[in-house]
Amino acid sequence: MTAARAAEAASVGLILTDQAGRIEFVNGSAETLLRQSRNRLIGMHLRDTGAIGAAVTSLAERARLERRQVVAHDLPIGTDAGLTRLSVDAAPEGRGVCLCLRLWPESSASPSGLTAANAAVGFGRLLSHELKNPIAGARGAAQLIADAEGGETAELASLIIVELDRARRIAERWSRIGDLAAGDMASVNLHALVRAAVRSAAAAGGEAVIWNERFDPSLPDALADHDLALQAVLNLLTNAAEALGQGGGEVTISTRYRSARPGGPAPEARLEVRVEDDGPGIPEALQTAVFNPFVTGKPAGEGLGLSLVARIAELHGGGVEFESEPGRTCFHLYFREVRP
Repeated sequence: MTAARAAEAASVGLILTDQAGRIEFVNGSAETLLRQSRNRLIGMHLRDTGAIGAAVTSLAERARLERRQVVAHDLPIGTDAGLTRLSVDAAPEGRGVCLCLRLWPESSASPSGLTAANAAVGFGRLLSHELKNPIAGARGAAQLIADAEGGETAELASLIIVELDRARRIAERWSRIGDLAAGDMASVNLHALVRAAVRSAAAAGGEAVIWNERFDPSLPDALADHDLALQAVLNLLTNAAEALGQGGGEVTISTRYRSARPGGPAPEARLEVRVEDDGPGIPEALQTAVFNPFVTGKPAGEGLGLSLVARIAELHGGGVEFESEPGRTCFHLYFREVRP
């Protein structure tokens, strides 16, 4: 069977675009997904082919510009026929891009996405193995600096050691069980935790970011795995700072006791950490899928930070949600409180 005949017979939708994003080839499965004939589709820009084409255009463009594969799982797309969920694989092909579209969860034999979960487990174990040596080397170097220097240099070296120790604990947890899981739950002061996260994010974010803190002093302690909760908050802060770009802006971190709205996530999780930035906002095409692994609007992002936040929130019996518009994006992370 020739390559062309194999592509035509494939059960997944295949689309080939040129460097301008115009379609050069579609197979029969892609015609079915896009609900248009190939005679009409050839020569059209991908974004003009309907809701599906518009939703995957940003992934295709990213694959073309970065010259690497970009994958998005469980991407919800509203079409005339209702809500469609796709798995999208975009890879550079010549000067253009080849897209592989599959219905989700029909894209695998497991309707619960177990195949993707198993792949994530394998990735976690590999990542843990690869991180242990550089973490140990970096910590040793930081310890030498902390012992030899004084003042601000020693303080920064101590901060590096604290962050490396936390990274090592997380890496060891992935190594032991291959997937993220909460450790011992304990009483955690969210204000102390948030301040630690802000300190780390500010050290990495540079002077262009203004950090504002607005805390409710009456807030009770949260029931949490300290390291995982800190990672979730730090991910949100880092995400906000990166969204501001080189021009900088303001990130406001606040805590409050939440009044859960009907139908909202995790109504029993009443403690809220809110992270708000005045950046450009999340692209509308990505807003329904920002918590999915490998979905990101950042030029150099991998799309794992927000999916990790969502997983950590779930492990704590909490939740996470957001709203975004040009000039404002706000994430709400919810935890349960310690009860007598």
